[in-house]
Amino acid sequence: MRSLPVLFMFCGLSLAIPVWAEQGYGAYDAGGYGAETLDERVAKLEKKLSGQVLMDLNTQIERLQRELAKTRGQLEEVNHKLETLKSQQQAMYTDLDQRIRQGGGSPPAAPADGVAADAQDAGAEEAGTGGETRTAAATPAPAPTSRPVAPPPASDGAAREAAYQRAFGTLKDGRFAEAIKEFKSFTARYPSGDYADNGQYWLGEAYYVNRDFSSAKDAFQKLIRNFPQSTKVPDAALKLAYIESDTGQIASARQMLNDVIKRYPGSSAAKQAEKRLQKMQQEKR
Repeated sequence: MRSLPVLFMFCGLSLAIPVWAEQGYGAYDAGGYGAETLDERVAKLEKKLSGQVLMDLNTQIERLQRELAKTRGQLEEVNHKLETLKSQQQAMYTDLDQRIRQGGGSPPAAPADGVAADAQDAGAEEAGTGGETRTAAATPAPAPTSRPVAPPPASDGAAREAAYQRAFGTLKDGRFAEAIKEFKSFTARYPSGDYADNGQYWLGEAYYVNRDFSSAKDAFQKLIRNFPQSTKVPDAALKLAYIESDTGQIASARQMLNDVIKRYPGSSAAKQAEKRLQKMQQEKR
């Protein structure tokens, strides 16, 4: 009979232990050691991970900030270069427009072949004796023929001027690629004589505005070499200095601009050279 209370006591303990375990009181693991609750484990894990995560996030943020600053710097540099190119292109267009408005430097058109000779013959006839004049007047005119008379062929001078004006008109219209082709054709067909120096100069201008600096340089140098007495030589020398400046040869550009001022004082090219030097000084180039 005494064993019954003891038995009931053991049964009560066996039923109470799972309840305590569920409520988190003194839970035990398989090895008999005290096991942590779920909240404790989560708290420890959060504490352990939070430090590393924050460090990683800070590192990533700093890296992104550096990359963003670098990208901004590159963008500002690209924008600066773009604005510089726009400014240079606008200056080239403005300069070209001013020169075109001043005219292509074309010499006055010569009379067509045969016109001067006809005028001389007419003057000689009027200066003759009265008898000669009357005789000429009394001479019957030749009977007209049924074959139509073809107009005289255009002289070489007229064809030359027409080709030049056509190319110059294309340049004024802003069709620079076409103007280059037409001026190249003109200078190849008429390497000397009227309009030859002008054609060579405007070929260089078309190349320059089209930013083909190498071809423009060759064209301007050819003008100076082949037509040293041309009125376009100062302008060609000025553009050669511009090309040096545009391609980053600042020291050479300064020297060439000063040379234009000294060699062609008072000219439009010298004034433009002075303005370019002032601009370079402002830009600290």
